[in-house]
Amino acid sequence: MGVAAQGFSSGARAALRGLSLAWQSPEVRRTYVQLVIALLGISVVLDVFGIWAVLHWTSGGAESWWAAVGLILLRVAGIAVVLLVAPVLALFTVNFAFSFLSERVFLAGLRLAAPQRAEALAQAEGLPTSASMADSFVRTLLFFSLSLGTFALAFVPVVGAVLAPVLQAYWTARALGWELLDTWFDKQRMRFDDQHAFVRRNRTAVVGFGLPFAMIMAIPVLGPLAFGLAQAAAGVLVAEVLEASTLQTTMSGIGPCVKPERPNC
Repeated sequence: MGVAAQGFSSGARAALRGLSLAWQSPEVRRTYVQLVIALLGISVVLDVFGIWAVLHWTSGGAESWWAAVGLILLRVAGIAVVLLVAPVLALFTVNFAFSFLSERVFLAGLRLAAPQRAEALAQAEGLPTSASMADSFVRTLLFFSLSLGTFALAFVPVVGAVLAPVLQAYWTARALGWELLDTWFDKQRMRFDDQHAFVRRNRTAVVGFGLPFAMIMAIPVLGPLAFGLAQAAAGVLVAEVLEASTLQTTMSGIGPCVKPERPNC
């Protein structure tokens, strides 16, 4: 199995194991309800508005049968993109406005896999609020820009209708995995550029972890209910995949982990 396939597989296994552990944790369940209520409301609004916009923009009549088929494919691709984008944008919003809820759930999940590491991160000061909010805004802008480009791709006859949902699934999985790691990045005082570089190096594991949750959360109304469990499962990804990989890289001399400005790395 290649390195990329191993990374994807390890990320997917962390998602499944984290989901199982999170469901058993009373600490996760306590905060889960508060987090999901906020996410569900925002996600439903985005779904309704996005689907209405797709149907409105593609409401013109077709002059031939192949144009009619193309219009149907365009609508299907557009709605698929909306359903994949909405929960991630809702997640960005929730993390931006209620970051303390996400932090509680993430640390609760990490305690299930690595209690000592969870306590160390809980005591870490993290980034200043202004810096954390600025990084969150840039992540949101990046994801929105990529999604907008993917939506434009859907207008390419036939090919776009096939490629756009696939490409959007990748962007959504990466963005979701990245956002679920927000507390970890924050506690290590990693700014956007460092986060971006880290996600790029570990993209197969991050995408492998984020893809199952992206597919679940794309289900209207019911999907966002899984978010609290996904946030807790991110702790397993950190403990069993990302930090283990970082430690191996550091010990092999490929690259340092500990930096003066990031003592918790």
